[in-house]
Amino acid sequence: MYRKATPLFLICQSPLHAGSGSELGIVDLPIQRERHTSFPKIESSSLKGAIREAIERKVYNNPETNKTFKSLDANDTKIHRAFGYDEGSLKDSEKKALKDLFENKNKKGEYATDFAGALGFTDARLLFFPVKSMKGVFAWVTCPKSLKQFVEDMKMAKLQIAALEEVANFSLKEHSCITTSQAEVILKGDKGSNVILEEYTFNVSEVKVELENLGKWLADNILHEGNQVWAEKLAKDIIILPNDDFKDFVNLSTEVITRTKIDNSTGTVATGALFTEEYLPAESIMYSLVLTAAEFKAEDRIEEGSIRNFFNENLPPIVQIGGNATLGKGIVTTKFLNENGRN
Repeated sequence: MYRKATPLFLICQSPLHAGSGSELGIVDLPIQRERHTSFPKIESSSLKGAIREAIERKVYNNPETNKTFKSLDANDTKIHRAFGYDEGSLKDSEKKALKDLFENKNKKGEYATDFAGALGFTDARLLFFPVKSMKGVFAWVTCPKSLKQFVEDMKMAKLQIAALEEVANFSLKEHSCITTSQAEVILKGDKGSNVILEEYTFNVSEVKVELENLGKWLADNILHEGNQVWAEKLAKDIIILPNDDFKDFVNLSTEVITRTKIDNSTGTVATGALFTEEYLPAESIMYSLVLTAAEFKAEDRIEEGSIRNFFNENLPPIVQIGGNATLGKGIVTTKFLNENGRN
C-alpha cells in the first residue's frame, strides 16, 4: 500500500497530445478526457511511462550507471526497483546482469523479479487552462469544480496551500467571473468591469485578495527559478469561471491541427492521409500525485523516503509526454513538491 502522496506539477511548454485513439467525431485523434466531466487529463499509465523513460535516459547517460547493473543500490537498478522490473529494452548481457541481482539467495536459479513498483501515479488533472483574452494576451482560467478537486488531492498530500480552500468555495453567477485586483485582462467601462475571453464577455463580479494569494503561492512554487515574467502573470492573471463555462472552453478552445501526407509522385495528398489531431495548448497547467511506498519485498528493501528521494533527484526538469515528439510536441516542465512547497 502506498504511504505518501506528493504533488507533481506539469506545465506545457508546447502543445500536448495524450491521445485516446481514433474516433468518428469531428476530430479524428482527440485527447484523453475524464468521462464524467470531459475535462482533459493524462492517463496515469501514459504519465508513468513518459517519466520512466526520462529518468532512464538521464541515469543511463551517466557513465557510472550506464546499464552496468553492478549492485542493487546503483541508480540503474533502482529504476527497476522503483518503477517495476522491465528488461524489455535491454541487451541480452544487460538482462543477465540485472536479473542476477534479483536471484534468490536461498534458491539458486530462482529470481525475484515479479513485484509491483514502489512508485505510483494518479491521472494528471487540468488545473488552469490558457484562453485568449482581448486584453493581456491570455489568462489562465479554472472553475470551482477543478479547485475543489485540487483541495481534496492536496489533503491527500497533506500540503497546505495559501487561501486554496477559500478560493475553491467562491460562488459565481452565470457568465460572471472572479479575478485579482491586479489582473491585466480586465476591461473597465461605465457599467462595470469585464473580461473578454475568445469572443465571450464575462462580468467581473468580484476581485479577491485570496485569489491573489493563491496565484502568488503558485508562482513561487510550481515555476522554475528565474521565470520572472510568467511568475508575475500567474500571480495576477488567473480567472475563476462557472463550471459550465470552463467546460465549454476546455472542449471548444483546444488546438485542432489538420495533418496531411504528400504523395511525392503526384505532389498531392496521399489517399486517406488527411486527418485532424487535438492538442492541449501550451501554458496549460496540470498536476498529478506521485505515490510512494517502501519496496514490496521482505528483505533488503528500499524504504519509502529513499524511493521519494530517488525520484526527486533523478526527475528531469523537462520531459516529453504524449505523441509527436519529433514535431516538438508534449514538452513539459516538471515541479515535484514536498510538504512545505518547493522540492
